[in-house]
Amino acid sequence: MNRVTKKELAVGMYEKGLRVEAIAELLHSDPSYVANALIERGHAPNYVDLYTSTGPQNRYAAMLSGVLRFKDVAAAKASVARINELYEQFTAVRDRRGMHQCELLALTGKNRAEGIGKWREARVFADWLAEHLHVPEPAPAEVIQLAIPEEAPVPLDQEAPLLAMAA
Repeated sequence: MNRVTKKELAVGMYEKGLRVEAIAELLHSDPSYVANALIERGHAPNYVDLYTSTGPQNRYAAMLSGVLRFKDVAAAKASVARINELYEQFTAVRDRRGMHQCELLALTGKNRAEGIGKWREARVFADWLAEHLHVPEPAPAEVIQLAIPEEAPVPLDQEAPLLAMAA
């Protein structure tokens, strides 16, 4: 006799039209668990939270895929080292979008580690964020020298209208 897993039940319910939250409630499970079970099976549920992943969605996500690890402090440090390596590459070419994706991934790592009680691992990500979330000092404004031409003499026949306008 084949036993039906919770993931298989979730997929079956989803294919019958139930929403992630309803399935989670029926299965006495977390919506993140249900959503990830559906994603694993190729579905794209209309549910996103800190613990779901829909896979690479842009070129940055593809580069950062698989980088996030926090099994232990060593894994968290390796993740941060890879995030930093990519961040520096993006910085070198002034790619703000790539830099932002690195910051988001580090924040996600911190939040996920905290969420499961891995405080030391969360601190590794938080420390990296603290170093990189500074606002740079603005560059001194360039002084613009305007060349003001010497006043050209006004012909006598045009002086009267100018004086009238000034009055």
